[in-house]
Amino acid sequence: MPRSTRSLIAMVSITAAAILLGFAYLLTFPGRDTMWDLPRFHFYVLTPTLFALAISAIAVGWTGLRLRDMSVLMLALAIFSLNGFFLIHALSTPGFLVHDPYHLAGVASQIGMTSCAIWIYLSTLSSDHAFMRMVSKHRKRIVAGWVAFIVLLNIASLAYPDISEFVPIHITPINYLMALITGLLYFWAAKRYFQQFRLVQFPLHAAIVFGSVLLMITELVMVTTMMWTLAWWLYHIVLAVSALMLLYGVIAQYRSNISITHALRQANRQPSSDPLRVFISGSMHNLIVATETKDEYTAGHNYRVAMYGLQLARAMNLDTEQMRALARGGLIHDVGKIRIPSEILNKPGKLDTHERTVIEQHPVIGYEMCKYIGFMTEELSVIRHHHEKWDGTGYPDKLRGEEISLLARILAVADVYDALTSRRAYRDPWPQERALKAIVEGSGTHFDPECVAAFAGLCNRGELIDPEASGQPYGRAI
Repeated sequence: MPRSTRSLIAMVSITAAAILLGFAYLLTFPGRDTMWDLPRFHFYVLTPTLFALAISAIAVGWTGLRLRDMSVLMLALAIFSLNGFFLIHALSTPGFLVHDPYHLAGVASQIGMTSCAIWIYLSTLSSDHAFMRMVSKHRKRIVAGWVAFIVLLNIASLAYPDISEFVPIHITPINYLMALITGLLYFWAAKRYFQQFRLVQFPLHAAIVFGSVLLMITELVMVTTMMWTLAWWLYHIVLAVSALMLLYGVIAQYRSNISITHALRQANRQPSSDPLRVFISGSMHNLIVATETKDEYTAGHNYRVAMYGLQLARAMNLDTEQMRALARGGLIHDVGKIRIPSEILNKPGKLDTHERTVIEQHPVIGYEMCKYIGFMTEELSVIRHHHEKWDGTGYPDKLRGEEISLLARILAVADVYDALTSRRAYRDPWPQERALKAIVEGSGTHFDPECVAAFAGLCNRGELIDPEASGQPYGRAI
């Protein structure tokens, strides 16, 4: 995958130009109307290929659920829609399972292109959008329901091929209108993901830009060619490359997975039998490293805060999914500092009013970055609100009490504790006793009293573990 906007533009432009020039040639060369009538090839090659891609999309969807990555989840729904409907297109090849001449195959291919475009377009919405909140909340039901719907539609289409008559795409204005809408959705998605790629340069975003452009070309070729001509076969090739590119985007994004294993130790200092494993992509890890490189006094801060937060969360009996969200949010909670000037971020003395205002923008900056790169609402609340205070005097939104999410309230304790017990430009690290005293004194003003009580209990019982003293923080997972 391209690693810069310039290389991405070049890659997309050259590929698109080559395909369009090839398409133009196939429309004008002397044998352009020759029929390459190969139904056996169409049926026996496309069917298993599309079935394999559909299964791969389900696997990608499961990955998105497990990783709590909305971008991957929405992309999986798009890929499955594309291949699920095109599977109907392949299975309805005339002369095999159905005797419908061409209408069912045409309807299935157009609906596949349009439904894929809709899912990719929806994936461009920010994670705090009402629709994305709904998808995040019911994600397991939505994935299972959509898979079941397309499977049942495949069965119904083969049993009752005449149902395709309800979609009159043979009428030229309707055909071109659907193609126009589909093409615009792909164009919009490519534009939005390109903007995001410029900010974070994730391989997944580059793949979606490339795939969306190819799918836009596929739509153009599909609606302007006759069945069985060479140009018609061209769109099948471009379609396959598009689907593979989208799948490869997920692989490129997560092929360097970082596995964060949090193994709590009980009072007898034995490892927990149920360690919590959290996965982040290599690209996300690069953001964490960039954040800590920018702020020279917080090396390891994100990891330590996440681990302290997880220990507190377990003491408060949070479930595994909440803890996984806390870990992911904690690991990236200070990413907004990337855009804070270094002279302010690393100033050894006291900040003036203007400098304080600038640095207090880092939760909002981090939130704005992360809401477009797949983070779910629970993680976003941690990123935006870890500096809010129980009495409403925090920043950036002046939330108070339970207006602040529980995960953000937990991370606030962990964040301050690590800041106090770590070396800073302006002071030496505090011992645990002094740091704990400061946190207890902040109960009911800075911190949620319930969180403080649970944290004090951990410290007083000697069960709070220094993450960096308990083994390697990161482990590679294939």
